[in-house]
Amino acid sequence: MTAPSWTRRQMLRTALAAGGVLLGGCAEEVVEPRTGRPVTQPTAARVTRWAADPLAGGSYSFLAVGSTPEDREILRTPIGDTLVIAGEAVHEDYPATVHGALLSGVDAAELAYEADAGRVVVIGAGAAGLAAAATLVEEDIDVVVLEARDRIGGRVWTDHSLGFPVDLGASWIHGTRGNPLTDLAEDAAVDLHEFDYDGADRHELDTDDGTAEAAASLERDLGADLDDVSPDAAGEGDALGGGDALVPAGYLTLLEVLEEAIDDLRLGAPVTDVVHGPDGVVVAGPWGRIEADGVIVTVPLGVLKAGSITFDPPLPAATRGAIDRLGMGVLDKAVLVFDEPFWPEDVAGIRIVGTTDGEWAEWVNLLPVNGRPALMGFNAGSTARRLATLDDGAVVASALDTLRAAYG
Repeated sequence: MTAPSWTRRQMLRTALAAGGVLLGGCAEEVVEPRTGRPVTQPTAARVTRWAADPLAGGSYSFLAVGSTPEDREILRTPIGDTLVIAGEAVHEDYPATVHGALLSGVDAAELAYEADAGRVVVIGAGAAGLAAAATLVEEDIDVVVLEARDRIGGRVWTDHSLGFPVDLGASWIHGTRGNPLTDLAEDAAVDLHEFDYDGADRHELDTDDGTAEAAASLERDLGADLDDVSPDAAGEGDALGGGDALVPAGYLTLLEVLEEAIDDLRLGAPVTDVVHGPDGVVVAGPWGRIEADGVIVTVPLGVLKAGSITFDPPLPAATRGAIDRLGMGVLDKAVLVFDEPFWPEDVAGIRIVGTTDGEWAEWVNLLPVNGRPALMGFNAGSTARRLATLDDGAVVASALDTLRAAYG
């Protein structure tokens, strides 16, 4: 929810050039409608902790201090004729997005069939892995997908435990025009909900002039504190046109379209070892081993950083360096369900200016999306990591404290 008339790149370039402080000119008119209803206790809640998830290690990649866009290029460079890494972290044009992950999977699959691979193992059943596998199937290549979780999607996680679909991972389609995810939505016959970032109920808890708000908003966009972000991040990535959208039926419905094309997809199959060389690959885990002509590794950057998979021979020094230099950001959510809304029912969200460290400063109103009186709040970077050390009850209590400060 960045300020109106400022693109993400414009804001980031200005902020980084000013040493992490965005100077002037982007504060919004303060509109504070009130409903007169008290902020009640939620009837149900869900809290995420992406940095603590060993199968993710965070939410999405960013250019950390000391890294450059070249590190993404290094990461996607094939290793010999048998191993390639894919995922949002390697995509030069659309990093840190689901469509970037999907397109990187397609690119990796093209490398495999251009090399006349007869059988390929894909590690990971997120957007990149499913796209890679579906592309290989189209080329009549034998493919096995190994996924450590008991579900597909990876960091796309549509949860139904609250009685309706809630995306606890990726939520937005960023740019609906020319986006392959829009095509998948059409194939899945699901509607999209256009999201108006400027349509928020805005509250000020202090006399902030918009400066701290716009730096805090960027940190939520990046999943990282600005002090940790490379200046090169200002020029990174492209944007698709057409605005952004949410998926009321759940983001996972889009990836299920890709899953339908895959015959051999094995859940609960973590990979611990990859042996690769000119004669092919051997992929192994507690479930056994598979021999193939090539392997596409689509695990998140956070998993590569953790060294959860042993490569033999080890990944090249250049690849390991790129993994070390790139950052893995974190954007955590709390979804709170209420008996009735205490906020204006037709707003896109809630923006609260002046919270400590940007804590609970942005909320999405899920009522217009799926008809449920629920709010989805966000925290990023060090703020998210700090809150992740609390139990769910304490996290929800901190969120309610902020909402009550805004609504009384």
